[in-house]
Amino acid sequence: TEIYTLSLHDALPISRTDKSIVTERLRLEPVTSQNAERLWSIMQTPELRTYQDLPSMERSNFVSMIASYARAAEVDGPGRHEWLVERPTDGRTLGWVSLRIGEGTRENGEIGYSLLEEFRGQGYATEAVRALIDVAFSYANLRLVRAYCVPENERSRALLRRLGFREEGRLKHGASLRGRAVDVVCYTLNR
Repeated sequence: TEIYTLSLHDALPISRTDKSIVTERLRLEPVTSQNAERLWSIMQTPELRTYQDLPSMERSNFVSMIASYARAAEVDGPGRHEWLVERPTDGRTLGWVSLRIGEGTRENGEIGYSLLEEFRGQGYATEAVRALIDVAFSYANLRLVRAYCVPENERSRALLRRLGFREEGRLKHGASLRGRAVDVVCYTLNR
């Protein structure tokens, strides 16, 4: 087991074991075709569609899609890497986090995250995103991480500010939400 400490934030021990990321209270389990149905089930929760446009597709199509890009074990390369956020004490899945590294440049990445309503406000999202940032900078060797959210999502914006992200501005019609174009706020964090 390789153990290292966050370099940017509080000294939160993180251990990367068998392709998972383990923090003080959480286990981030790579999303694969074997556990993609758990992510699909969580994504069906209506509350998660308030601030993000989640794919609406059949379970089997979703699992096939995940199988085509699930590479969380090799975070040092381009692709879409996703983890289920789990609480080991009771085995509950709280949500998910993602890191996208583009084909064009391997210096920049984009993070995303979502937790079920019942687990918000308890520091779980902050802990999971901190771990993801450390993986992005220390393991994937990125120089810049971006995050986007709709302006109305104050909780997400506050989380990003807490973790040191800087607001870079708004992108007009930068995303789609329930079939219509919406503005998003861009945040960046340099290594």
